[in-house]
Amino acid sequence: MKLFYFFFILLLFLFSCNKDDEIVLNEFSEEINFDISEWVLKGENITCVDFDKDGNAWIASGSNLIFYDGLNTQSYSAGTVIQDVSVSPDGRVWLGTKEKGLARFSKGEFTFYTSKNAGLPRDYVNEVEVAPNGKVWFGSAAHNLGGLMCYDSGTFSLFTPENSILNQHVIQNLKVDRDNRVYFATLGTVGNSAVFRIDNQNNWKQLGGDGSFYWISSLAINSKGEAFVTVDYSLSSSFGNENYLAFFDGKKWKKFETDFHFSILPRMFIDKRDYVWVYGYGTVEGDYPGYFVYDGQEWRRSTEGQIPEVFIKSVKVDNQNNIWFCTDEGIFILKQ
Repeated sequence: MKLFYFFFILLLFLFSCNKDDEIVLNEFSEEINFDISEWVLKGENITCVDFDKDGNAWIASGSNLIFYDGLNTQSYSAGTVIQDVSVSPDGRVWLGTKEKGLARFSKGEFTFYTSKNAGLPRDYVNEVEVAPNGKVWFGSAAHNLGGLMCYDSGTFSLFTPENSILNQHVIQNLKVDRDNRVYFATLGTVGNSAVFRIDNQNNWKQLGGDGSFYWISSLAINSKGEAFVTVDYSLSSSFGNENYLAFFDGKKWKKFETDFHFSILPRMFIDKRDYVWVYGYGTVEGDYPGYFVYDGQEWRRSTEGQIPEVFIKSVKVDNQNNIWFCTDEGIFILKQ
């Protein structure tokens, strides 16, 4: 009997170890909260934020990298505008900069990887994402120049339309899931935006085959690795084209039917419950703007005035499912 009990406890231990990195959706409340819980750095122009394993926030504001532990802040100057920030599992902070390429911040010091010392196509890095396995993915490109780059254990790799299945050079909406799969959209010319995925075996795939979108304004991945995009026709002069939300069902892209209108350059993200958040307007003329949230069964929306009328530059969801909205007037947080 004691032997059976020992093996039973051992199995429970092994099972719990295998679940350490899994996101259990029902740990979070099903309620949707649109009320602001906190303003961080109110009045500051904030570009983006990411979080370390201890829950501390690393915030980009102009050329400053700001550390925020929930009570205090400490600022470090990168000497160039910070365009994106991503914290690696080992705690090092990686930055995409406007003029100094890819940057790494560790132990109070910045290290810059540029066209001169690392072979970047240009010193303008618009997006960066660190995978759970430590690989750093980032975009270093312009029209007909550069593409997607990867930094892995001291080695830089560049992927372009000339040496990969990429159809354009410019990389946007870079995402990495918990299984180290990389997702991103290509931009450059209207009508040619496409979504690509690189799996953890380094297999590349264009989601939906050779089909492309007019323009992709946002891309999000849920906990199951399913891709969602908002398609934007704001640059179109033709009549009748409306922005919309689509998801990839594993074979093709499907349009999400909604009873509201999407904003210009529609913003969309997915929280830890796999709820889809989209910024838009109701169908009544003159209706107020706000967020519409799909919980898997129906859409809910914020009431008038709940979401501040400030310019939202980016949105990040922390590990507690709190939603951080980075704006030109600071960060406001919706705790879920």
